[in-house]
Amino acid sequence: MRTLLLLLALMSGPGLAQWQQATGEAIIVDGDVAKAREEAVAQAISYAGLASGASFNAEQQVVNGRLTQNTLTLAQMLMTNRIELISEEIRHNKLTVKLQLELLDDVEPNCAKGQLKAAIFLPQAQIRDRAQLRHGQLTQLPAAISRRLGAQLERTSSTGFIHLAADKVLAMGSGGNRLPSWLADSSDSQYVLLPELMDVATEPAESSMLGLWHSDPLRQFRLRLTLYHGISGEVIWQNELDTSAPWEFELQASVDPDSDRFWRSAYGRGIDKLLADAGRAMDEALMCRPVLGQVVAREGETLIINLGRRHGLKNGDELQLVLTHNIGDRLSRMRTLANNSHTNIKIEQVTEDSAIAVLKGQQATLNIQLNDIAIKI
Repeated sequence: MRTLLLLLALMSGPGLAQWQQATGEAIIVDGDVAKAREEAVAQAISYAGLASGASFNAEQQVVNGRLTQNTLTLAQMLMTNRIELISEEIRHNKLTVKLQLELLDDVEPNCAKGQLKAAIFLPQAQIRDRAQLRHGQLTQLPAAISRRLGAQLERTSSTGFIHLAADKVLAMGSGGNRLPSWLADSSDSQYVLLPELMDVATEPAESSMLGLWHSDPLRQFRLRLTLYHGISGEVIWQNELDTSAPWEFELQASVDPDSDRFWRSAYGRGIDKLLADAGRAMDEALMCRPVLGQVVAREGETLIINLGRRHGLKNGDELQLVLTHNIGDRLSRMRTLANNSHTNIKIEQVTEDSAIAVLKGQQATLNIQLNDIAIKI
């Protein structure tokens, strides 16, 4: 375990500094500690930047296993910056680094500061062609991808947390916007995230004319992620990512996609990088979106909303009520209309996933119904 202080002067200017901590990790492959350190530092820097509302690009230069250059650029204006590598640890062939970054309050306002986190329902990934899973007998890959993506988002997302249902296989295409809304309602989630495996095919291995040598076959991985709004059922974000890597396993091997051996392989590491990139992209898409809670129960003057401690809500918080009603469109689909009630409520009791507020005075006479919207002020 070592400590190293790196001072970076990117741009000079006034401002008050604040510190942001982040942890990054990487698998050590073929004993290459320097490469693992490079990947872990890059991961930690990107996580810290995302959490602070800034978008980092990081470049590291490693010479003889030592980090000699670390260059950062920010999508937002950054006046001064300092990075401290607090610790480095190797355990079970995994290298973990802990960084501390000094950021300035002069950076543009961050939409997510003080914002609630959204609950995101994540079912089992869909697979376009299940025959592609035969090589390696990867029948459990769709569920494993959802579990891996869920763990990645739980660890790094600053805008949401996961309601994982990796055992649930869904047919999203046939339900229009009703199925995402139903899933969000039944799981008390604000969004539904659907992963789709578009291509996991393996190309034939190359061999010499005499068949004396061969290379590992190249395996594709193309993933589409679609994020649906829980209230409207509309698609609000979609991203498609792809990579390829040598399939390093024996020809007839049965590979467990939840095993450490799979995720330490070149193919598994490539998938992990894609999932990390996808998580950052989704966070950026959600950064400035308000989290919309809903009234899930009312008895007299008491309201229960589907936002709680996990979302970042606490006793004493004030929320604004928005009254909603549905109307049918020309295709007999339901559209949600919202009207501001100009009424605020104060949270009096919070559990992990819900909260209680009490209407008082004239507010108690409002026609508040189930599914009306609550937004934190």
